[in-house]
Amino acid sequence: LARLTGRQYHLVDYHGAPDADRVIVLMGSAVGAVREAVDALNAAGERVGVAVVRLYRPFPTAQLLAALPPSVRTLAVLDRTKEPGAPFEPLHLDVLSAVWHSADGHWGSGARPRVIGGRFGLSSKEFTPAMAKAVFDEAAADEPRNGFTVGIIDDVTRLSLDVDPSFTTD
Repeated sequence: LARLTGRQYHLVDYHGAPDADRVIVLMGSAVGAVREAVDALNAAGERVGVAVVRLYRPFPTAQLLAALPPSVRTLAVLDRTKEPGAPFEPLHLDVLSAVWHSADGHWGSGARPRVIGGRFGLSSKEFTPAMAKAVFDEAAADEPRNGFTVGIIDDVTRLSLDVDPSFTTD
């Protein structure tokens, strides 16, 4: 495909600040909205990014680690699925494993980043840049919640993130 199109393809694409401290890791339909939020937030002085996983199995551990800036302190993994009975959703578990098994010294300060995760797009809910900003805001918290939901009001777990409807990327 690369020969036909002249484009370089990667198993994991990174978009954002080269010195990002918060990065969202995800696959699929929400990528465009997160990229818009990353551009707007970086233009406002924040240091954020997005890592897009293009292949799920076999999981591209080495490519994910290579794509992430060593400055990252929090990874927020977004899954578009709910796995009742599992400790976390599938992509979240794979990112946790990749970070846990990463080589000592891979990260700028030597400390592995914390990994949080949540769900988006449940009930076919549209995902917006404002929702991506809510995830970045949660990742910046001193004690971010794990297993959060963004985009719907989860009245069972009460782990829904507050979304600022005034945030736009226009």
